[in-house]
Amino acid sequence: MAEPEGMTGDVQAFALDVLTDWIDGYTTPTEGRPQLRFRPVALAEDGRSVDVRVETCDPFPSDPRDFRIWLEVEAL
Repeated sequence: MAEPEGMTGDVQAFALDVLTDWIDGYTTPTEGRPQLRFRPVALAEDGRSVDVRVETCDPFPSDPRDFRIWLEVEAL
């Protein structure tokens, strides 16, 4: 059966929305590891990636660093 037009794009857009909502938050600090703050800062126009800003919170805040998370969806 052929894939419906746009189905892969729909799945990818949904997955990227879920990832963007999920990644916004903090980690739980553990012994020897500081708490981290993750914030989505930009969603790519092509709907395939999200830029995320990460910084430490405790005991001393760090300069934020940006990362790009790519998402790829493939029909099986």
